[in-house]
Amino acid sequence: MTSTAVTALAARRARIAVILFFTINGLLPAAWIARLVDIQQDAGLSDASLGLVLASGAAGGLALGLLASPLVARWGSARVAVAAFVGMAVVTMPLGWLSSAWLLALSLFVIFGLDTVMDAAMNTHGVRVQKAYGRSILNSFHAWWSVGAVAGSALAALTAAVGLPLGPYLLVLSIALLAVALFAGAWALPGPDPHTHLDTEGEGSATDAASSAGPSPASSWRAVLRWAVLALGLFIMLAVIVEDVPARWSSVYLADAGATGGLVSMGLVAFTAAMALGRFVGDRFVERWGDVAVTRWGMGVSAVVLALALVQGGIAAFLIACLVAGFGVATLFPSAIHAGAHLPGVRPATGVAVVSWASRLGAVTAPIVVGLVADSAGIAWGVGLAVLAAVGLVPLARVLRQRS
Repeated sequence: MTSTAVTALAARRARIAVILFFTINGLLPAAWIARLVDIQQDAGLSDASLGLVLASGAAGGLALGLLASPLVARWGSARVAVAAFVGMAVVTMPLGWLSSAWLLALSLFVIFGLDTVMDAAMNTHGVRVQKAYGRSILNSFHAWWSVGAVAGSALAALTAAVGLPLGPYLLVLSIALLAVALFAGAWALPGPDPHTHLDTEGEGSATDAASSAGPSPASSWRAVLRWAVLALGLFIMLAVIVEDVPARWSSVYLADAGATGGLVSMGLVAFTAAMALGRFVGDRFVERWGDVAVTRWGMGVSAVVLALALVQGGIAAFLIACLVAGFGVATLFPSAIHAGAHLPGVRPATGVAVVSWASRLGAVTAPIVVGLVADSAGIAWGVGLAVLAAVGLVPLARVLRQRS
């Protein structure tokens, strides 16, 4: 069978498989995070205890995230993605019945540790599928993650409204999504992942590159110290700040600006909706103008609009800024993933794992930094850090030039 035939027969199924990976990865955590209050009440946790339990999840992501690279090198991105989700689902099954803070903390450590591994593995496989397609489709995968997260939150709200206990609900949902993960694994691209995407033409030659003779690109931790990898890590941490402010702080800013009732949450709604739309159309923009130009324009416009909104201080202006920032930030993480998978001398899985891990580190540190600034100087100055981060991303976008 020729490599062209392999690509023609496998690419569409593999694209569906990656869409399913991203969807269930967004859906499962959202399906119980949106009912976190039930877990808190059932376990009798104080707010402080709940905070420590949630912090263990962040610790798990940081502790286990970089393991994705050697795991993918050994077993392949599709198998690792499936195995990581199986682990997530199995640990999620009893979550609704746990009454011990220690067991909850351990469960969240494992769940979010495996979530980080799956994130790197499914993105690595997504880049491989994109290579088989010969055009940008990575942004759409991330859009489906957003769809899954919204679906999981909606499912949590529905089950809570009808009074379905958390334990049986999570058990049934986890089993159902396990079946989806196994189905997706069967439709993923077969064979080992390539050592590089830089000199391949289509999936057939990429597979050949994985098994060809010669030295393999660096997959050890020394690859993490390469300047290009470190620059990508800084890029994604700044991107997390731009994304974190509307996602976590918009309600605080809007309340301080005088918003009441449902209007307080509209910043998050506007940002999330715009980001999802941006990811569904982002592949077209990237194909036409490239990652660097899309990032520079998106961050430049976002910085200007958000700065003007903060100076003006009105509710409507800030909501418009949330829309613009959501659309502008939409392609940043997929572009960084693509660049990480195309670093000279670095395995795709290693570059992707570092980008994924850096995003988790940013998600932990960004709220702390914003909170400290907001506490000392006011919420507007805290939100203003997103303007500085967006400005910094304009020149730093040059690290995304590895599109091939």
